[in-house]
Amino acid sequence: MEISVVFPAYNEEMNLESAMTRALEALRPQFSAFEVIIVEDASTDSTGALCDRSAAVHPEIRVLHNPKNLGQGGSLVRGLGEARYDLVIHNAMDYPFDLRDLSRMTPLLERADIVVAARRSRAGYSPYRVLTSVVHRALLHLLFPLHLRDYSFVRLYRRSVWEALKVEARSTAFVAPEALIRAYDLGYRIEEVEIEYHARTAGVATSGKPKVILHPLRDMFRFWWRRRVGKTRGARRTAR
Repeated sequence: MEISVVFPAYNEEMNLESAMTRALEALRPQFSAFEVIIVEDASTDSTGALCDRSAAVHPEIRVLHNPKNLGQGGSLVRGLGEARYDLVIHNAMDYPFDLRDLSRMTPLLERADIVVAARRSRAGYSPYRVLTSVVHRALLHLLFPLHLRDYSFVRLYRRSVWEALKVEARSTAFVAPEALIRAYDLGYRIEEVEIEYHARTAGVATSGKPKVILHPLRDMFRFWWRRRVGKTRGARRTAR
C-alpha cells in the first residue's frame, strides 16, 4: 500500500519536529511507499524554516508554502489535491491521531471508500469546545441525511474518491462534513471506526476562535441551501 499524509502547519514550531519523527516512524513499517505533505500556512514563527530543514533531511517529506494564510481548511484542501499516492489522510501538527492506528483503518477499505475515525474521547477539550462540537454535530444531523458520530477528526480516503468530491468549503470545520455529505450523495461507502484522540501538549490551538466557528456555519448553510435547491430542481425536471 501507498499513502499520502497531509499536515497543515501554522505557527507550529513547538510541535513540528516531534510530529515528523513520530509520523515517519509510524508509516515506514506499514507502507511500501509514502509521502508526508506539510502545507506551511504563511507562519509568523520559524515553522517554515523547520519544514524546509525536515524535508532536506527526509526525502519522504514535501513542503508546500502558502503565499498567504489560507487557514487549516484551505491548507488541507491544497495538500490533499497535491497527493501522489492511492490513499490519502491528514493529521495535525499536535499529532491528535497516532498514525500507528492506521492499521485499524486500512483493513476497512475492503468494504469502504472512506474510513472515518471517531474520537473515543475528547481529552483536553474545554467545556466551551465540547459545547461547540456538540452543537456542530447536532446541526449536521438536523440538516443532512448522513449521521456520523464524528465528522472532524481524521478521514482516510481513496485519492480517486477525494478528487471526485470537488469540495468547495475552505472553513476549517466544514471541509470534512461537506466532503462526507457529497460522498454520501454520490453513493460512496463510508465506515466509522473508534480511534483514540490525543490532546495537544504544546503550542496554541486556534480551532475554538469565533471566526473559526462562524465561517463553517456560513459554509454549512450555504451548502445546505444549494443542495436543497439542486434536489428541488432535479425533482421538477424528472416530473416533466
